[in-house]
Amino acid sequence: MSILRLSVLACCLLLPLPAALAQSNLNIAQYSTANELWYPPSLDGWIQTGASLGSEYNDKPFDAQHPGTIGVVQMEPTAYRYFMEHKAYAEGTMFLLSFYRAESKSDPQLPGFVQGALVSQEIHVLDKSRFDTGHAFFIFQKPDQQTSAAMPPGNPCVVCHVEHGKFNGTFAQFYPTLRAQLGIGK
Repeated sequence: MSILRLSVLACCLLLPLPAALAQSNLNIAQYSTANELWYPPSLDGWIQTGASLGSEYNDKPFDAQHPGTIGVVQMEPTAYRYFMEHKAYAEGTMFLLSFYRAESKSDPQLPGFVQGALVSQEIHVLDKSRFDTGHAFFIFQKPDQQTSAAMPPGNPCVVCHVEHGKFNGTFAQFYPTLRAQLGIGK
């Protein structure tokens, strides 16, 4: 075989390599020996992707006087940069949903509601190599909680996200920068 043919064959074999590398796991989610997710060490640089008021997981009608919690969704920065470049989630992408009490009293007094005390947090990890559905949810309910086990397979979070999430089992339809990047509406 000539050197030219070998070069062409080598180039053809290498073409899919960037796509394979692009889908490699980000390795940002860290797990204990018991397979529990470690709480991320620093959330200061995480990117806010969306927020909601009163979007609790219950069937009660919304009460404007007592709206419940303010939910803030953040995405790990490496995963966010990957998404903005590729319009896809890399394996290992993490979303953090933090629930804060909605408080109507503030100093100075402002109309409306402000974020109060942190109530709980959950982390959504997208990883097909680790989880059967490619999705897992980890609940952190105590301020000093260091690790969390994944919710059991078939849990309502995964079922709802896979069924109603507009993009790869996530509610990207509610995250302005992600939905603009994807060209999807609410």
